[in-house]
Amino acid sequence: MELKNLRAFQAVVDRGSYQRAAEFLGYTQSTITAQIQQLEESLGVPLFERVGRRMVLTEVGRQALVQARELLAAADRLLEINVSNHIPAGTLRVDMAETLLCYQMQPVIRSFRALAPQARLIIRSRNCLQIPENVRTGDCDLGVGYDMDWSREALEVESLGMFDIILLAAPNFACPDFTTPNQVKPASLVTDEPDSIFRRRLEAYLRERNIVLDVTLELWSIETIKRCVMSNLGFTFLPRFVAREELAAGTLVELDAPISGLRLPTLCAWRKGRWKNPAMELFLRLLRETI
Repeated sequence: MELKNLRAFQAVVDRGSYQRAAEFLGYTQSTITAQIQQLEESLGVPLFERVGRRMVLTEVGRQALVQARELLAAADRLLEINVSNHIPAGTLRVDMAETLLCYQMQPVIRSFRALAPQARLIIRSRNCLQIPENVRTGDCDLGVGYDMDWSREALEVESLGMFDIILLAAPNFACPDFTTPNQVKPASLVTDEPDSIFRRRLEAYLRERNIVLDVTLELWSIETIKRCVMSNLGFTFLPRFVAREELAAGTLVELDAPISGLRLPTLCAWRKGRWKNPAMELFLRLLRETI
């Protein structure tokens, strides 16, 4: 059993197809196909099955993926060891909340690249329910996001600080009262996916106050949400730092309501028992210094 075959297996699952895995690893598609076949022959079981036009993992394939990730992580740790000077190297995979990635991480990324030129940094935007699960399964090395009951049983969790989450609207927003209960408001919530921690907290608050909205506009980009709110298409609930420039310029305003100013903890997590290699240690230090 060769590591390259395990890496091909992992890449096919993570990238969703043989073709994208080949592009990611720099191989031809036929090479990836051959590597998967070699791995299946070594294990004596099929790892994928065709469902319609899609290739999905078999039950044995799902079990093998967990073991493959652990073996590859162990191999990467061996490759990264530098007893003499602990130079950050290898690949560091970080999953984080979109708001943090877009508006807080630039200094961290810039410093990491300057201090660890030999390390490869892969950062992915994920929601705060996905992040701890990806850390637990080894799909990423570090997770950075907002606390959504992250399990402390399987993860080492460190607090990085607190951020204010506020109600935002255009200056001429027609329905600014989110304090009075029992309202039916001709207003639209502009927000992201249902698993967003901001959306969940706001919708719980609205239910408690029996405030019913006209419609919810579900978008998948924080910048798009801000643009829509500035165009007076509705209101939103986001960290204050996301709209710092717009608040200063007066293109967005904070609405006065009990929920506006809610403080949420920001967390960083890694799998319990995981050796923190030099790249991880450096990234963690930069997070602590910056956020």
